[in-house]
Amino acid sequence: MRQGYTSTLPNDDNGGGGGTSSSAISSQQTFFDRVRKMWNKPSNNESAPLLDRKHMTLEPPKRTTTKVTLTAVLLVFTMLLFGAGIAVWIETEPVFETRPLSETERLVLNLPSNDSIHDHFHVYASKVHMAGSDVDRQQAEWTRDKWIEMGVFNTTIETYYPLLTQPKEQRFALVTGPEELRFEATMHEKVLVGEDGDDETIKHPAAFHAYSKNGSALGPVVYANYGGLKDFQLLLDRGIALAGTIALMRAGNGIPDGTKIRVAEKFGCIGALIYPDPIDDGPFNKHGFPHTHPAEPYPNGPWRPSSSIRSGSVEFSSLASGDPLTPGWAATKNTTRLNMDEAQVLPNIPSLPLSYHDALSLLKAMQGRGTLGDISWKGGLPDVSYYSGPTEGNAELVNIVDNKVAPVWNVIGVMHGSQEPDHAVILGNRRDAWGYGAVDSSSGSAVMVEVAKVFGTLLNKGWRPARTIILASWDASEYSMAGSNEWMEYHKDWLDQHAAVYINVGAAVSGPHFAVQASPSLKRLIYDIARFVPDPQSGTTVYEAWAEFTNRTSAPSTEPTIGNIVSKSDFAPFLHHAGIASINMGFMGDFGVQHSIYDSIHWMETFGDPDYRYHMTLVKIWALLAIRLSDSPILPLHPGDYAATLSLHWKHLSEYYTTAHASNLKHVDAYARPFRLLYKSIHKLTKLSGRLEEGLGLLESEVHDYQHLADVPSSLKERLDKVNDRLALFERYLLDPEGIYERPWYKHVIYGPRMWSDHTIFPGIMDAIDAQDRVMVAFAEQRVAMSIRNAAKSIKM
Repeated sequence: MRQGYTSTLPNDDNGGGGGTSSSAISSQQTFFDRVRKMWNKPSNNESAPLLDRKHMTLEPPKRTTTKVTLTAVLLVFTMLLFGAGIAVWIETEPVFETRPLSETERLVLNLPSNDSIHDHFHVYASKVHMAGSDVDRQQAEWTRDKWIEMGVFNTTIETYYPLLTQPKEQRFALVTGPEELRFEATMHEKVLVGEDGDDETIKHPAAFHAYSKNGSALGPVVYANYGGLKDFQLLLDRGIALAGTIALMRAGNGIPDGTKIRVAEKFGCIGALIYPDPIDDGPFNKHGFPHTHPAEPYPNGPWRPSSSIRSGSVEFSSLASGDPLTPGWAATKNTTRLNMDEAQVLPNIPSLPLSYHDALSLLKAMQGRGTLGDISWKGGLPDVSYYSGPTEGNAELVNIVDNKVAPVWNVIGVMHGSQEPDHAVILGNRRDAWGYGAVDSSSGSAVMVEVAKVFGTLLNKGWRPARTIILASWDASEYSMAGSNEWMEYHKDWLDQHAAVYINVGAAVSGPHFAVQASPSLKRLIYDIARFVPDPQSGTTVYEAWAEFTNRTSAPSTEPTIGNIVSKSDFAPFLHHAGIASINMGFMGDFGVQHSIYDSIHWMETFGDPDYRYHMTLVKIWALLAIRLSDSPILPLHPGDYAATLSLHWKHLSEYYTTAHASNLKHVDAYARPFRLLYKSIHKLTKLSGRLEEGLGLLESEVHDYQHLADVPSSLKERLDKVNDRLALFERYLLDPEGIYERPWYKHVIYGPRMWSDHTIFPGIMDAIDAQDRVMVAFAEQRVAMSIRNAAKSIKM
């Protein structure tokens, strides 16, 4: 796929664990005891870390070349054997006939209106609506009133009080060195078309980083590519002095901005600058398929212009999500809070976003100075080589911000279930934005209002959801997803018991290509619904257009691609912390102006979705997913699909281990290398989920003729209740109650962020592999394997 294309869902980031049984916790404690004995580590203080790295510095066992080779051969054999196991599962899994649309579901296909979506969209995107602002509050009240008007009568506003950042003074300038190289950066974006500029835009605050350190820095500037650990280490290895410098880094490459800044801190930098390079979301190399618009900067094309500054949040999100001052508990008005210097996720150096116009001026000041990286260090700026520097002169970075606890407003609408009210399906989208937020997030807000209209119409016609449906418009998503996170933490105990699925829409529509990330147990449901919804452009269904796009942009596949649910958006608190099966979806395209004032109505109606047909299509998909999850007699969740996906993840993990660290195999315990415990646990889940799927197939044949749970006779209800409880809670067992090592807020053992880079599979194991820590590899594997075994036991027939 061409670099810079956003067919995948854009991250909200610029780039405890309930549901586990007491027996599971007990078995995990037994493992801790074994580890303590293994390393003869005293444990007099129960509150101390169970494994202290100070006591895990044993010399690796000596290993001959023969032993290393033999172990590698065994690993390959195991992978081949496990691959065969996957094939057996795929061939023998029960085939479930796709349920036809019910009368209610067929009605959904005819209810949405692109004209009314247009009107909703203009309400949100016509004004700058940053979290905590008066406009933000007014839009929350409008959303509440509109949902009630539509027929979702039980709608309220829930207020939380997270830490918010407001800019006061932002300045960056190269102040010494050769006179011809000195310059001062522009911290406001230029209005390029009349539709993007009015009196309010002129008052729009300077671009800034939420949660950035209040202060200033003076020093030379170094270029550090994407700001990863390896990037900074390369500079250090080549003799580039980093202490006392200001780091210039490109946005993106899967590394959150906050992680880039934390890495810069580690290497001694005193300030940080992050800019969007044109090779990523600018016009460089954007010709031809899959791009559908000219390779031109906005307003002549959809791509980021040189004057655009990409604002964002720079908390260290790899440690935790949500309000930095209340990690793990809700930010209510009078709750206990950390002091800012106690908040581990906040950066310790000031930072600013820059346009690539000003980044070019900095790179010109570095020509011929320092070192050149390989091709991966080269971006799309003209007339410069990407030298590391440092600059000959010093730069001054000033970042004065006002950090204060302030109210934000979530809008929550509830439609109580008539049959299983204790099982809930939650639909959520973010409402706040860095500017006008047309794509991100007004498109999703407009879609959700139309979904509320669809549900209101159905309720007026006498339909009642069998299971509870909750609509949620999240505030302060751009501040580390504070709105969704604080709501989740406040309602955590209830969610542990009752939440079945969370469906997220963020930057809902920026083009014609359907993109989905999901918990593997939900894949079959998504495929089924996509087969029923017409695609606005191709004349076929969304499923067929999606499948064609998959086969044109990646390896041929029999099914469209559903990605691992590993990006950063408002599903993260629900999946990564609460263990609720989740979906993240939207229609993607040539979206090059995220987090800037150019994400505007004019951009949407020129390049995104001019007639709002894809918005209307997403309404249908979202509403149908919710109705099927609510009304199907059997919750359409399939642990067998999860087991098959875990088998593939195991193969990818093993390949990563051997290819990325082949030269270091002798430094890692052979016990961990084949991931045999993980293999056995996945095999057990595959076996037990296969039995469950067979049982579900039989039960499905008994209830197939009942389109709604309310129609099912009482003789079957008790069996359905037990099955649905197991299905709804299955993902909870993939949480580690202790959390990932050194990052206890993240509890999901399958999906989540790495400590120092992008989101991934098996994050705890990946962290240990990246650290080349043989003890932690074994420890992390034990924890993951135990959670998978617990998940398998939870569905045992």
